[in-house]
Amino acid sequence: MKELKILLTSLVLVFSSCHSDENTINPKSILPEDETALICTFDLRENPNNLTLKPNAAIIAWPRWQTGQTVKIKFLDGDATVQEKVKRIASEWTEYANLKFEYVAVNEYADIRIGFNVGSYGAWSILGMKSAYGNTDEQSMRLGPLTAANEASVRRTVLHEFGHALGLIHENASPVATIKWDLPKVYKYYNELNGWSKEEVDEFVIKSPESTNYTQYDPLSIMHYYVPASLTTDGKGVNEMSELSQTDQISINKWYPFPIRSIIESGERIDAIPWMKSIKSPNGRYSLGFSRGCLYIIDLTNETFIWQVGDSTFSRFSSCYLELNGNITIQGQRSLTGGIKHTTWSSDTSEFPGASLHLQDDGDLQLIYNGAVKWSSKNGKM
Repeated sequence: MKELKILLTSLVLVFSSCHSDENTINPKSILPEDETALICTFDLRENPNNLTLKPNAAIIAWPRWQTGQTVKIKFLDGDATVQEKVKRIASEWTEYANLKFEYVAVNEYADIRIGFNVGSYGAWSILGMKSAYGNTDEQSMRLGPLTAANEASVRRTVLHEFGHALGLIHENASPVATIKWDLPKVYKYYNELNGWSKEEVDEFVIKSPESTNYTQYDPLSIMHYYVPASLTTDGKGVNEMSELSQTDQISINKWYPFPIRSIIESGERIDAIPWMKSIKSPNGRYSLGFSRGCLYIIDLTNETFIWQVGDSTFSRFSSCYLELNGNITIQGQRSLTGGIKHTTWSSDTSEFPGASLHLQDDGDLQLIYNGAVKWSSKNGKM
């Protein structure tokens, strides 16, 4: 991962609009019928030490929520139906981030304070935990009325603004972005849309003023601007996203990780353990996973497989269990339709009821029964 110093000009965190309200006419937002833009224009000006990286875009290092924290949220207006929709969509972030969202009454303290029709025009959010400092009576996020019939539009706004609230900034200005801008058209477009100068377009759209660590550019990120194809020289634009990309998921999990878990209990279905809560050795070096009919252990320091069992040709409807009798089994079938499930691998340890699996610091997966190791990935049955 490359490291570059972040060049910023001020120590003030400010924000502005990101998406025009539905049903509201703004002379600067009149676009061709096929070009409606998601524009998030908050400007981040922070101390160089205040930005770090998700694998392909920046996230602030401070003020960021504490891993495992319960973030209190309240609505300043809006009806119950819209509020419930926001809760449902926003909760997708907590599937990958070790944070909890607790919604409180309007007269109670809240870390994040959301308005729909109140507040400055557009959709926007204060970045990261900044909303929990200063005047905590002031609105910290605006989502607009969310009256669009298109569910994707609502999802895009909610996920994007909550991404900012968790500390994520924009993806489109990545130093490795591959967008082939038609600059004269870009400057004209954003001048007519937002009244921006050439310098502002360069800062907000073309190239972020801060440089950060990075690896690859993610055009599928929920934090990416919409880019009309008409603004590129090769006719390739970037669509508006309404789902978290895989990189979004991995990134937010990296910055808000779930506690390391090293033990699988008797009767547990191993293939149903989500990747963001995967089994890891206590030292964090090794990880146990299951995919396409195979159970495996990976050395995370060099991303190499050190142990693997199963049969990938039986990957359809595959499953892996630590059975109540102590046996570890992998089952699957060859085709999606018809056929029966076959047991493709077993530890042959059914005489140890109630045994648990432990992934050790040396990468050895051990079946422990009454305090004794009865099977291990390195030595087999004992």
